[in-house]
Amino acid sequence: MTNNIRVNLKGLDKLTKALGSQFSIKVGIMGSNAQKNHNKSSLTNAQIGFINEFGSYTKKIPPRSFLEMPLRLYLADYLLKKKAFSQQAIDEAVKNGTLFDLARKVGIVGEEVVQQAFATRGFGKWKPNAPSTIKGKGSDSPLIDTGELRRSITSKAEKI
Repeated sequence: MTNNIRVNLKGLDKLTKALGSQFSIKVGIMGSNAQKNHNKSSLTNAQIGFINEFGSYTKKIPPRSFLEMPLRLYLADYLLKKKAFSQQAIDEAVKNGTLFDLARKVGIVGEEVVQQAFATRGFGKWKPNAPSTIKGKGSDSPLIDTGELRRSITSKAEKI
């Protein structure tokens, strides 16, 4: 079976050029959220996130990308659906010098994409939980137990 992936980038080029190398936009587990111990674990949210994003051979956890895959595949479409990222909005931000506000909005939309990944089991791409995991936590939802990892996702735009 062949999987074809298509990304609609129409209009995104102008946004990318407008933001250029002036800004850094980050979406993930940052700041105090990263260092906070996850639930009653000795691991931090950042460590739990890393294990789930990339998987762990020793813990027998398959990779379930909740950051890179959803942002790579869906961010462009989400941005294009938002009226705040229309051609007119981009032109006005360039003209009025409000590109930083636009960059912050890109980060917030990125957060929405990641939250949607949690809500849809990685847009249907995450491997299901093992029967032992389902029995242990009482749920078959991958990456959702206490909701702490999901709540730790934030964004940050910075001028560089």
